[in-house]
Amino acid sequence: MTGALRHSRIVWLVIGLMLGSVIGGLWPHTPLHAIATDRSENIVVATGLVDENVEAVFYLDSLTGTLRAAVPSIREQGVYQAMWEANPSADLVGCIRRVNQNVARGKGAAPGPAIQMPQTPRFLMVTGLLDLRQGSARMRPARSVVHVVEANTGIVMTYWLQWSVQMHTSGQPLRMPMTLWAADQFPTAVIRAQE
Repeated sequence: MTGALRHSRIVWLVIGLMLGSVIGGLWPHTPLHAIATDRSENIVVATGLVDENVEAVFYLDSLTGTLRAAVPSIREQGVYQAMWEANPSADLVGCIRRVNQNVARGKGAAPGPAIQMPQTPRFLMVTGLLDLRQGSARMRPARSVVHVVEANTGIVMTYWLQWSVQMHTSGQPLRMPMTLWAADQFPTAVIRAQE
């Protein structure tokens, strides 16, 4: 009896494995894209795709307001072949000025006090995918953009960077600025403690 029961379990296991592999072969294959984001007291780090199989590391120093991205060389160990840089602190000043002008003209957010540049900006950062579909055959936008949020003001700034598959595969250095693509203030709500 136990031998027949054990034999029947093995048969059902084999049938289940066969059905699973058939269904798995017919199921649509959807690529899985995972990014990583982490932070310490003054540093925020994230990863994002620049091409189908190449990721950049994004590094934001909250003290200096400097944003950098880099891709390691596939030809030379210990070297970042592609590097980009932006200054979200300087861009934040321009965005605050624009938001305040729009509020004064009655456009955009509800009228209220003017936004002030925070003495100590608090930055958050994540990456996302955006297909900009522009550029030349040699240089084109990377697949990822990086979103930098200043938490005191609610301002979100989105940056993109140019990428060259040919330069990466040939090992040519690529040093460029990141480009600010969009910036605006997102509504913020004040949460009060319940009494």
